[in-house]
Amino acid sequence: MILKCRLRQIKGGCISFPFYHIFMRTKLYFIILLTINLLSCNKDKNTFIVKSGDKDLTINLHTYSDTLSAIELRIDDSLHSSWPLRYPVYQFDHGNITGDKTVIAVGVIKPTRFDPKPDKRLFLFKITDDNYIRPLWLGSRVAQPLEDFKVINSLEPALIRTIEREQDGTFLVAKYKWRGFGLEFIDYIRRGISLEEAQKLLQKG
Repeated sequence: MILKCRLRQIKGGCISFPFYHIFMRTKLYFIILLTINLLSCNKDKNTFIVKSGDKDLTINLHTYSDTLSAIELRIDDSLHSSWPLRYPVYQFDHGNITGDKTVIAVGVIKPTRFDPKPDKRLFLFKITDDNYIRPLWLGSRVAQPLEDFKVINSLEPALIRTIEREQDGTFLVAKYKWRGFGLEFIDYIRRGISLEEAQKLLQKG
């Protein structure tokens, strides 16, 4: 007995019914693998390990919802310290900004006492000698309204490079260093540029 295969239309061409199922199954596997890869990349971006004496400290950003996250510090897979962030988080980075120990840099979106409109802020957290997460600097703003930032670890101490919004709608890229009790402006890298140009400069070494 000859079995006739039903035909399905796919992008203007015909494919037999058994091959259609193979095609769809392969497509599904590809989507699953891509999703797993993206989740893995995101996890790696939000997790790093630092040395504290003879201990390895695992620091990660745990996101519970759009408006609730926590910085978590683990020692030997056991949660040792955490700091809640009750705002949306747009950036998470780290580096030896103070020159003597790793600092956690977190970008949050929140209002402040002097600026009631929710906007992007930069918070810095230190790791104490007994391995607890504590605020180092909860900055309300930098020179201009903040768009994004990156810790430049190729320098020692590490610098912070920012993208900031100009009043005319363009963007600037600036750099800052840690000075005692806050960030000190060093200079502008570029001004009056597009966001795309600024993002390229932000990612450079």
